[in-house]
Amino acid sequence: MMTNVLIIEDDPMVAELNRTFVESIPNMNVIESFRNVEEGKKYFRQKNADLLLLDVYMPGESGIHFLSWLRQQGNDIPVILITAADDIETIKNVIRYGALDYLIKPFTLQRFQLAIEKYLAFFQTIQTTEKADQKLIDQVFNHTTPIHETPSFIDLPKGLSKLTLKKISASILKEETIFSTKELAQKSALSRISVKKYLNFLVEQDILNERIRYLEIGRPLTCYELTKNGRKKLTDYC
Repeated sequence: MMTNVLIIEDDPMVAELNRTFVESIPNMNVIESFRNVEEGKKYFRQKNADLLLLDVYMPGESGIHFLSWLRQQGNDIPVILITAADDIETIKNVIRYGALDYLIKPFTLQRFQLAIEKYLAFFQTIQTTEKADQKLIDQVFNHTTPIHETPSFIDLPKGLSKLTLKKISASILKEETIFSTKELAQKSALSRISVKKYLNFLVEQDILNERIRYLEIGRPLTCYELTKNGRKKLTDYC
């Protein structure tokens, strides 16, 4: 299921960076990007989205005023604030209006991914659970381990990202035959060096087998295919 994300950010470079980060995550898509609150209000009077990435300091009304307006309209869309605002009063208002997370610029890709993981855990919880216990609540509010993650997904080697692994896993599951690092890198829009690290990890997990493909010209090519139970295991990462 595709998650539709809307961005309200007055800096076009930051907005584009946010778009790039969002669309690097499987099944997430930026449907609109606006430069000010007024454009956002026009949109939300007629439509909605699954997730809002919102700046605070913008021409005209601030993001905090917009967030207050959204809640007054009865719109409970999950909101992640991405802003340079670091004053306590702003943070108090953000909490008051029920924002899901708060990122202070400049932020790292890792921290952005953590915010998205929190949203996905929240979304999965409200879609699949009618009643909550304390463990589940802690998972949603405190960035603890999502309820449906497997141990192998939790304990990734240093330097590997859960969201990138999801993206690569989704690409592998679409493959019907053996594939090379280059082929998978092209389909997942990642570098070959990055993809190779994840393929090595999946081989270690007995999800992929390595195969040597001999070419008429040039060196043999290392290729990969799913093991007997690899497809079932790989589904846990998507």
